[in-house]
Amino acid sequence: MKFVLNHDRKQVLQMVVQAPDGHTVEIKPPNRTSDQNALYWKELGILADKAGQTPALWHEYFKRQYLKPEVVEIKDEVIMVWPSTTKLSRQEFSEYLEQVFAWVAENA
Repeated sequence: MKFVLNHDRKQVLQMVVQAPDGHTVEIKPPNRTSDQNALYWKELGILADKAGQTPALWHEYFKRQYLKPEVVEIKDEVIMVWPSTTKLSRQEFSEYLEQVFAWVAENA
């Protein structure tokens, strides 16, 4: 179950009290907005039209430029896994967008 905290937190508190042992409660900032995401993909589409490649490839490029990867070991091999932008908070995604848009302004 997922609840968004607002001015009436009684229901959330009641659910926490009633939750079975072993469950986890996580308080975190809200993820990026759909407007932020739409703006990002629109910009990637424009960049793809100007500079080639696909928006998805530009997305991967920028993730590797501006997001910190998690280093994971699998079967004695170390790999880097870049985070999904869907997991970024609104503030983190805003900072990411600023970096991407600055790059586009200077390079495209």
